[in-house]
Amino acid sequence: MTIDNLDSNLDDYRPGLKPPRFSLSALFGALSLLGVLFAAMSYLGAYATLLAVLFALTVAAHVAGNVLGTQLRANGNRSLPPNDDPRPKNPRVSENNFAPASQLHHRSALGRPIIVTTAVGCGVGAVLGGVGLMRLMEHPTLVSSVLGFIASGVLGGIWTFAASSFLQVASGALRQATRDTKR
Repeated sequence: MTIDNLDSNLDDYRPGLKPPRFSLSALFGALSLLGVLFAAMSYLGAYATLLAVLFALTVAAHVAGNVLGTQLRANGNRSLPPNDDPRPKNPRVSENNFAPASQLHHRSALGRPIIVTTAVGCGVGAVLGGVGLMRLMEHPTLVSSVLGFIASGVLGGIWTFAASSFLQVASGALRQATRDTKR
């Protein structure tokens, strides 16, 4: 895209999609559908109801896609407003109109704290999950106990890694978003 194309797109004031609106009758309709769904699960069973819901959602997604596509095509085929439009042709844009660039697009290692946190989560998950699984079994064997400890440790490590890395990235993003760019 060239600069000329970008400047011409700034003058495009055709309407886009309208925001979705919901009314009280739509809410009652949704609650009625949920009631029908629960009744169908009671009479037909879970698998037949799941298949019917999947089919209904597929049809609804198809219809919604057609409606949005038709509306966007109709808005795109409209002509641009006349040149005597009172809106400014090329509004002046300054550096202060944009948020400062974040550093989230840079790739970096998560670091030693994540490794330590994941190892601790793996150990705690292995102990708590393994002991909990052994207490649930009537006659635990050595193989089933070892597999329970290993599986619980792997799950503890996965969840701890996911949570700690998410918190680290989220705190970094928050730090970048709240920093003062004028310093």
